[in-house]
Amino acid sequence: MSQDLWSAFRTAWGQSAQGYDSLYGHGLHSEAERTAWLLLLRRLLPAQERPLKVLDVGTGTGMIALLVAELGHEVTGGDYSEAMLEVAARKAKQSARDLNISFVHTDAMLGELADEQFDVVVCRHLLWALPYPEDVLRRWKEVCRPGGKIIVIDQLRPRVHPLRQGVRELADLLNPLIGSGDSHDGDFPKIPLHEQPLKRATSVLPVANAMRRAGLVRVQGERLPWIDAVERPAMPRLERWARRWNRYVVEGWV
Repeated sequence: MSQDLWSAFRTAWGQSAQGYDSLYGHGLHSEAERTAWLLLLRRLLPAQERPLKVLDVGTGTGMIALLVAELGHEVTGGDYSEAMLEVAARKAKQSARDLNISFVHTDAMLGELADEQFDVVVCRHLLWALPYPEDVLRRWKEVCRPGGKIIVIDQLRPRVHPLRQGVRELADLLNPLIGSGDSHDGDFPKIPLHEQPLKRATSVLPVANAMRRAGLVRVQGERLPWIDAVERPAMPRLERWARRWNRYVVEGWV
């Protein structure tokens, strides 16, 4: 992906920062969502006597980073968009809890971070968008300590019936007018599909294979229908019928 496209994405994400948390599947919209995500993260993070040192790559407005910090871990949230980081830092400052959390401006290749300093790297809503996911995963592996873990959380994008696809496209047109749905405020550039090899994944297998090619071991993945169930009520009714929002997690060890 060219530098011009990266710059365009950075600008678009900055434009989306203030409204990002209002979108379903992005921010938390209920106590049920918060509880479900905390349960998932508590299960995924390796059990140790000391707090883990966790890096949240593509932290955005900090949802995952803040939840991991609530569980008592030392968290660094990294993002390419300064505007997203400003929102995340503000949320951390406003938290009623004493959180061990910091934020750093960095892209997915983490050039600003030293090797072997994190126990866990977690990523939500980023790997699917990257043109060379194996290269990025290898870099995430480098910043992990030996025996560390990488966790990727996202959603599958299965093929849909043409009727549902038509309704989905109608919803995409209407959402900006009625102020709901999954429409970002930013003007995102169009990317050729071959430059986003994980974008149309219909199972966890392509993500798991990318992690294996990057040298991770004990890779395993699963669907998260119980996360889907608590996130769906925040979807507008039209989108709820048209979209299949299929959460998954894939984890692998360094």
